[in-house]
Amino acid sequence: MSAGRRARRRSLRTDFSPGPRTRLKRTVLWLRRASHVPALLAGGRVREPVFIVGAPRSGTSLLYAIVRSSPVVAHWPGEAHEIWEADFHPALRGWSSNALDASDARDPAAERIKRSFFLVAGPRRRLVDKTPRNSLRIPFVDALFPDARFVLLVRDGRDNVNSLLNAWRTPRYRTYRLPEPHSIPGVDPAWWKFVLYPGWRADADGPLEVVCARQWTASNEHALDALGGIDARRWTTVRYEGLVADPAGVAEEVLSSLGLPFDDSMRRRARELAATPINAVTPPEEGKWRRENRAEIEAVMPLLAPALERLGYR
Repeated sequence: MSAGRRARRRSLRTDFSPGPRTRLKRTVLWLRRASHVPALLAGGRVREPVFIVGAPRSGTSLLYAIVRSSPVVAHWPGEAHEIWEADFHPALRGWSSNALDASDARDPAAERIKRSFFLVAGPRRRLVDKTPRNSLRIPFVDALFPDARFVLLVRDGRDNVNSLLNAWRTPRYRTYRLPEPHSIPGVDPAWWKFVLYPGWRADADGPLEVVCARQWTASNEHALDALGGIDARRWTTVRYEGLVADPAGVAEEVLSSLGLPFDDSMRRRARELAATPINAVTPPEEGKWRRENRAEIEAVMPLLAPALERLGYR
């Protein structure tokens, strides 16, 4: 295997250093997938899968943790980049971006995605997946799964960009080792983090706040544009701020809209998960951008303003 192919396969893993617990989960998943092979060969397909999308660092991990606690759903451990990008990795597409459209679903490799997800869910469970990069791929996902349900999680762009800035500056969240280093000041030049949006090369010299602003803007605007062409009964929008303020109430609304059961045990689970920060760099706090990265975020307000208005944030 070439060095480039090894690096590409490594970038598909959510956890670069899996521990015993992660390895156990993957073993259990492998056994479950093997048990679903007969149903796949009999013509089984995923029915009404649920796809949670949103900008990176918007709180999708929290919503995903709540939804996947339902006993009637199945999910890939973490984000399923190994399924989505095995044949659609940016390295295989000229490092253009994460964006895919409906025409890409005609690629024979796209059939592998449908098979792979059926082996995860099997014939009796609903699939739930959380992949922020799919905010740029909704037409592709919709073409693969015409009965899919989408949940778009939105967050105030100022707080979202603040979280992205903090995350880019940590050693975590490495996403793609680029073929050539970027020149964004203050961060590791070898790694791109989070979503690779169309036109990213124009921002490869930074500043970082522009990159983060474009990641938030591209994720939300691509998602809204695509969802606008889908039957409104198949998608819903959730505000991060509402989810944090009333996790049980919002979760009940979301699961009910998806046709999934919601009981007292899930209500308790939603409250527990919201009380324990998931995948956070610093504890959640509305308006935190004002004391952490105020100057940087005020500098990119012209980039954020149109999407903020479109999403209903003042």
